[in-house]
Amino acid sequence: MTVGVVMPALNAGRFIEAALLSLLREREEVALDIIVVDDGSTDDTRAITERLAAAYPEVHLFRNPRKGIAAGRNTGIAHMRPDCRYVTFHDADDISYPGRIARQRALLDADPAADVIYGLVEMFTEFDATRLAPAVGNPTKVLRGPYLQSSMYRPHVIRAVGAFDESYRQGDDSDYVLRVIEHHFNLVLDDGIGAYYRRHDANVTLNVAEVQREYRLASMKWAVRRRLKGEPELPPIFADLFHSRHDIEKGFAT
Repeated sequence: MTVGVVMPALNAGRFIEAALLSLLREREEVALDIIVVDDGSTDDTRAITERLAAAYPEVHLFRNPRKGIAAGRNTGIAHMRPDCRYVTFHDADDISYPGRIARQRALLDADPAADVIYGLVEMFTEFDATRLAPAVGNPTKVLRGPYLQSSMYRPHVIRAVGAFDESYRQGDDSDYVLRVIEHHFNLVLDDGIGAYYRRHDANVTLNVAEVQREYRLASMKWAVRRRLKGEPELPPIFADLFHSRHDIEKGFAT
């Protein structure tokens, strides 16, 4: 049973090898289909990915120049193998938590009623390349939120919810999980860590004003749709996923 992993990448040469190797350490236990979608990188992102793809048949590279992260996710989904039983996501600058894919796959296998799983992310700044983990002694912060790199989806959910909204520069993850909630899928919270979230000088989330603006836009669109459907009550899962969204900038200077 194959797990598809979608990884958009733009000028991620500093990080992408570690990101891919962190996923590939599960290759003996999980059949992986890792789709890297290059968004027109001008550094060595493609060269590194091609080198790893030559060594590991699980890695595949596609190009989607200058269309943005949401379009990259859509392209990755479109190129996944048809036998993928589950779909997950990973950012090219993050590190997959050891055993995360196998753990979440087992949780979905054990609970046929669960449609989607969202776990936790652990934010860090200093990296140990040997261990593929935060450096020992590096302050970290564990958060729950709409972070796709901590999630795993059954494909029927993605087919029903549809494509990521490509009008967002970085709010497509929030918009997407709100649409999942809107469709009344059974979204289960996993208390395990899904990914190490790397904080660095090129994070798109450093643009705090844009983060807040796009989150408000996604929330407003969702509120309007719910109002039109006559659903005034907020589901409890909303608070669980979004209560800590503003914490992303607290205590983590780059």
